[in-house]
Amino acid sequence: MDWNSDGEWDIISGDRNGFLNVFIRTGDSLTAYIQYQDIHGVVMDVGSNSEPDVFDWDGDGLKDLVIGHQNYEVRVYLNQSSDTWPLFDNSSYVTVQAGGSQVYFYRVNPYMFDLNGDGLLDLICGEQNGYVHYFENMGTDSAPEFAAGETLKLYDGRYARWSRTAYYYGSRCGFGDWNNDSIPDFLLSTYEGQIELYRGLAPVGIEELNGPCIRDFTVSPNPGSRVRIDFNLRRSADASIEVVDGIGRTVRDLGTVVAGEHRSVEWDGTDDQGRRLAAGVYFCRLKAGEDSKTGRVVLSR
Repeated sequence: MDWNSDGEWDIISGDRNGFLNVFIRTGDSLTAYIQYQDIHGVVMDVGSNSEPDVFDWDGDGLKDLVIGHQNYEVRVYLNQSSDTWPLFDNSSYVTVQAGGSQVYFYRVNPYMFDLNGDGLLDLICGEQNGYVHYFENMGTDSAPEFAAGETLKLYDGRYARWSRTAYYYGSRCGFGDWNNDSIPDFLLSTYEGQIELYRGLAPVGIEELNGPCIRDFTVSPNPGSRVRIDFNLRRSADASIEVVDGIGRTVRDLGTVVAGEHRSVEWDGTDDQGRRLAAGVYFCRLKAGEDSKTGRVVLSR
């Protein structure tokens, strides 16, 4: 990845001793920053068996550090400087949660990738026993929230796990289009340093693409004089929200919505001309592709 935003690919690595190491490319040479120091000049150190990944965790346009290590946790360090030379605070981090609990694996190896094709980066973790675990991002680009994990399986039902030896010592994974067929492929390695390639047989997220477009849809408070409509879409679609009265007339068009984002849209109880509507029962309807959801609301005054 391009660590210092100079247009050249650099190398970021962890190591057995728990440090962060940065190798900056200039032309055909690499400059090594072993035991990378934080913003206070303190060596970045997570204990042992560090495994870093870098991406914008909080949507502020800066590279942040996601790093796993031997002691059962994935940490996030937010960028304290800039994208031309990311710096972090070694003592300031958050521990990643999923499904309300800490992501908890020995020698955990995190990797960020949009596995279900909904436009949000999910968390994928290898671990000591060679398995790979998937945590769906149910939040947003600027505030990721992860569902409880599931162990990845191959098309034939077997677990995605290193197959050549009984000694795993921590699986490491990566995704990319290996053979340029527009279908993501899967790389898996272990402590021994060998790599297995699993080629994708169908587009990532195919189950979701065939399923309902609308993931979440709630209308609150109820009753209320101002109504908040919360929703989350799984994929891109022609989508709109409208308010319908008790005899089926559309009284307010609240516009279009974007897939993959959790949004809140407010309705202030007025029609398209800005006139206050009478108290009573109305229906807020979200349409996305061929899917639709309707929520009943009692408008009060």
